[in-house]
Amino acid sequence: MTTAITGLTGLAEWLPRQRWFPADDAGVVTVERVEPFADGPVRGVIAVVDTAHGRFHVPVGIRADLPAGLADAVIGSAGGEVHYDALADPELVTRLYELVARAGTAGAVVFRPEPGVDLPEPPGDVRPMGVEQSNTSLVVGGHSVLKLFRRVWTGENPDLTLHRVLRDSLYVPRLLGSITLDGTDTLGLVESFVDNGVEGWEAARADMGHTLTGTPRELDVVGELGRLGVAVAAVHADLGRSLGSAPADHSALADRFLTRLAETLEVAPTLRPYAVALRVALGDRVRAAEAGEVQRIHGDLHLGQVLRSNGRWLLLDFEGEPSAPPAERARPDSPLRDVAGMLRSLDYVAGHHRLTATNWSVEDERRSRHWVRDTQRSFLAGYASESGVDLRAASTLLRAYQLDKALYEVRYEAANRPGWLPVPVRAVRELIGGAS
Repeated sequence: MTTAITGLTGLAEWLPRQRWFPADDAGVVTVERVEPFADGPVRGVIAVVDTAHGRFHVPVGIRADLPAGLADAVIGSAGGEVHYDALADPELVTRLYELVARAGTAGAVVFRPEPGVDLPEPPGDVRPMGVEQSNTSLVVGGHSVLKLFRRVWTGENPDLTLHRVLRDSLYVPRLLGSITLDGTDTLGLVESFVDNGVEGWEAARADMGHTLTGTPRELDVVGELGRLGVAVAAVHADLGRSLGSAPADHSALADRFLTRLAETLEVAPTLRPYAVALRVALGDRVRAAEAGEVQRIHGDLHLGQVLRSNGRWLLLDFEGEPSAPPAERARPDSPLRDVAGMLRSLDYVAGHHRLTATNWSVEDERRSRHWVRDTQRSFLAGYASESGVDLRAASTLLRAYQLDKALYEVRYEAANRPGWLPVPVRAVRELIGGAS
């Protein structure tokens, strides 16, 4: 395979325009690795680049003549050739998938199917899947999802680790293959495509819309949230059995909570009147909470990370908080963090409707509050019935995890969507009893 390349250009300008890139300025961009994976008139290389914000994975297509349909994917040009995002080109996406199916290599990049897995070939149609976040996912042939991680960390991505642990779970898509660099760093994976899947966020948002308008429901979301609680608890049980658990260190947990609280108060002065109450809830009460255990968990659970398909809920994207290093994401934590994440996500459904409504009445507020209460209770009841956890006894820690998540949301909205800041600020006030 030809390895010569004139030089990748345009990355410093192109990277900040991508949704998955974490900043508006890439700084100095250095091409660390270039590994060719396709040759001929349409060439493809896997590039790993260093930026001011870390290492990133950029599959690049190279053509002398670019079809009109790829015009929006252009990165740059050099030596009479155009460089573009290879993941916008079905031909190159197909090549990446075929390399996984055939256990191929591209220099130091290793493509492997999971043991006992035969990926269908030819792959068929290729289409993007949803909105890019920290990775790019493409549906291949209507049967598989090729997920490419954009941020490159040293070591195995938790999404790959936990998918392998959960290979027999009823509540997780099946892992089919992986893509790694130097045998360690995870660049991507292939998993089964969930047909007829409805995202939890869209299902919940639509259901609250029916609640507000009084129109007939398409799906009993309150009941479905109980079944989602069962699914989350079952996944937690599988992870605990396979990877073990350990006694929780509530003192260290409180220290982490308080550090993040201090960061939040710097960017959200509106919460400073509640600082004392927050320090008590996240510090003193956490240290005095009943003993518990920690284990591997999902780590970033919300309604956008679950799908309902054929009457069953599936959990997706086990990579944890994408901006955190793998070692931090792999640190055992209480399953209550995932439970709290789902409770906060249900509250965000109400916040979405409140912020986007043309007119928001007193009756709308009453109905939305009842909907959040009913869905949260249903989820908690389902989780408790499957896990056997006494959530009332764990209420102090669960509230602390909800507060910690809401404070994360405050920092995120302050930095990215200031118009949404009232949603988590309101939640913080209510969780510490500061709302009217």
